[in-house]
Amino acid sequence: MDFDRLRDLAAGFQPAKLLLVALDLGVFDALAGGPLAAQELAGRIGADPRATEICANALVGMGLLTHGERGYGVAAPAARWLVRTSPEYRGEILRHIHNTWERWAGLESAWREGRPAAGKPAPPPDPDDPARRHFILGMENVTREVAPRIAELLPLAGTRSLLDLGAGPGNYCLAFVARWPGLRVCHFDLPGVSRIAREFVGGKPGADRITFLEGSFLEDPLGGPYDVVWASQIIHMLGEDEVRRLLARIGEVLTPGGLVAIHDHFLDPGRTEPPFAALFGVHMLVSTDRGRTYGLDEVEGWGREAGFDPEGRIEYGRGPRILLLRCRPA
Repeated sequence: MDFDRLRDLAAGFQPAKLLLVALDLGVFDALAGGPLAAQELAGRIGADPRATEICANALVGMGLLTHGERGYGVAAPAARWLVRTSPEYRGEILRHIHNTWERWAGLESAWREGRPAAGKPAPPPDPDDPARRHFILGMENVTREVAPRIAELLPLAGTRSLLDLGAGPGNYCLAFVARWPGLRVCHFDLPGVSRIAREFVGGKPGADRITFLEGSFLEDPLGGPYDVVWASQIIHMLGEDEVRRLLARIGEVLTPGGLVAIHDHFLDPGRTEPPFAALFGVHMLVSTDRGRTYGLDEVEGWGREAGFDPEGRIEYGRGPRILLLRCRPA
């Protein structure tokens, strides 16, 4: 690694912060209707004209804005992802990332103490809290296209009932019922999340085959029995003993021979690869009291202890992987 690469890593927060603040200020939405001079843009977003020109020039250099005789405009890639009226808008997941900024600012404390810095908690379960809505709708952003792919990849032929555990906005629920016409899905999440999901799912095709159950998946009844349990992006929030307890609870609500599919940022045996999964473990360090990223082999071992046999693994390009565990018949 040369020093220029090292310097870029150290200064990586600068373009990130500029992008995220521009999104929060509404820069991209303000320019969606056409180019504006710096003074006009400043008026639209309620900012200082001099500061607006300085920041807009840097955004031009980053390829997010354009600049010409008529003023500043939105570059095509930025318009695609960052303008609210775009059908491919992904701004909510970026706003969620921005909401985690202060947690990462407490990394030194978390590193020393082994838990998040005081005053840097994860979003509360209040659906009206902006950070919570950014998080849940951000999960919608990142699962919108992957959920139908996963619905195709999972071995769900003949399955009649599925529990989506920690189901978030409901994209997976919708994808499962769309792909498998005979399937009924139960969306399980905290009450505040469920409220957002009901708004999102309501009226969409297949919504009549989705039911909602609210509570904590470590404490409250899960319903059932189910042929399949889908657990996407939840175990990294938990401590090791909680993952084991969750596996045991899942086993109690599965039909004999039922399947659990665990979708997460799994690590390889050396615990340093893939790089994103290793870095996501640090995100869990600053965001949760006990969470981290886990190895595929670790979770398979805990699954055996809970009465499951490894069924296989599914990979679909870069990103999270799926671990399949089959519940041993009673």
